[in-house]
Amino acid sequence: MRLLFKRARYRGIEGDLNLITNIICSGSFVFFDTFVLAILLALFSYPLYHSLAVSGLVFLSAFSFSCCMFMILKKWLGDQPD
Repeated sequence: MRLLFKRARYRGIEGDLNLITNIICSGSFVFFDTFVLAILLALFSYPLYHSLAVSGLVFLSAFSFSCCMFMILKKWLGDQPD
């Protein structure tokens, strides 16, 4: 079966890989990712505290901490050469 499947050459998929790399490394994707992860953390911590206020506080603290860490690392590291 493996002989029937022809692999694409690297030159053929290089443009697609560059597009995916640019999307994953963009700032808006990182903020969206931290937003989703903070929501998941807040939802999973809700049964522990049984309080919407504490769950909201967990969400706000996780999201703000992640955003601040991203901004600090982005400023500190800057644009890295390839």
